[in-house]
Amino acid sequence: MGEWLGVPEWLAVTAFVIGGLAIWLTRGFVMLRRAHRRVAARRPNPTDAEFFAMMAQDCSPEAARFVWQQALIYIAPRLTPHPDDHLLDDLCIDDDDIDTDWVSEWADQRGVLQKTLPDWPKDWPLTVRNFARWLDLVPASAAA
Repeated sequence: MGEWLGVPEWLAVTAFVIGGLAIWLTRGFVMLRRAHRRVAARRPNPTDAEFFAMMAQDCSPEAARFVWQQALIYIAPRLTPHPDDHLLDDLCIDDDDIDTDWVSEWADQRGVLQKTLPDWPKDWPLTVRNFARWLDLVPASAAA
């Protein structure tokens, strides 16, 4: 390939890989923005106070605040989390980030081992509301 371009082979391969990565990252960025625009067109962006009020019947204020702060890292400034948003499908948050980073940070904040957290209920979709409800399933005695 380098002979065709008149450059050393290693340089041609490096340029090819960098170009491919740039195209892949650009495509991901465009798809993410498009998905967030669809969500924004479908529902209002609640303020933090509105979000906490919507979550008040379902989870503790601590769990609601935790989910709010974690989700904003991924979706601000285009969106704010809504309780009915699906974390993967609507907000496009990587499931590995949720499974490892979010859960680990919650366990650390609560002073429990991550392996003591309950299993995810099979019939619950992975919405913002359900994730906060699940966080509150940590036994009170374990959190003390």
